[in-house]
Amino acid sequence: MYYCKECGREFESAETITQTHGLLSPPFEEIYVCPFCSGTDISAVQSLHCRCCGAKLPAGASSYCDENCRSKGEKMRRREASRRKRERSLPLNIIIRQLEEYNRMNGTSYSYGQYVALVLVKSKRGGKR
Repeated sequence: MYYCKECGREFESAETITQTHGLLSPPFEEIYVCPFCSGTDISAVQSLHCRCCGAKLPAGASSYCDENCRSKGEKMRRREASRRKRERSLPLNIIIRQLEEYNRMNGTSYSYGQYVALVLVKSKRGGKR
């Protein structure tokens, strides 16, 4: 478990960004960042309570208090990962990610409606972006 000191959120695993620094072949630099704000000021968090039931962990345990909680916790994590995957594949969310990328690449600040009307329609007709 990690904690971001910039946005204050906790997360399971950090995202990895590879910086090439203009090189065509390794060595590349890998930077670990927060998946929510892309901040680099992150630290590992020592868990003191069970991730499933919240009970204080016995000595030597790292995440779960017993095997029952481990199986329940892992099942919940798989369901949550599946839900997030389904959510990411929704058409509205796909267009919003495209919009954010377009705004970032072109220095614009189009809203969803502006992007759909001005950019997406033109690209579907075969026009230039």
